Amino acid sequence: MVMGGLLFLLVVLAAMYLLYSRSAQWKTVMAASGHETRDLQARHAFLRSKQVKCRVKSDTDAALSAIQTAAEAVDLHHPESLKLDVHAKDLDKAEALLQQYEEKQPAASALL
Repeated sequence: MVMGGLLFLLVVLAAMYLLYSRSAQWKTVMAASGHETRDLQARHAFLRSKQVKCRVKSDTDAALSAIQTAAEAVDLHHPESLKLDVHAKDLDKAEALLQQYEEKQPAASALL
């Protein structure tokens, strides 16, 4: 009985460690809300095109139901907030590429 409880505790601790170590491998490089999320998504697409391991995550609580999330999406007082995360091994590459991306943006907008 005690051995089974100890084994269960070890399995739970191992699972917690794995979840923590996986999330610690990602670093947030940008956060945006409202209309700024379009720029964040463009940066995400740019990084992915350059083979940078990255992801976009929503700050919306995962425990919320789909109805609550949909209601917040159209609520102008609570715009969705997104984060651009980059894998730690690609962080330096991503920062250099994002610098290039920012340098090219004013030139592109001047043409419009």
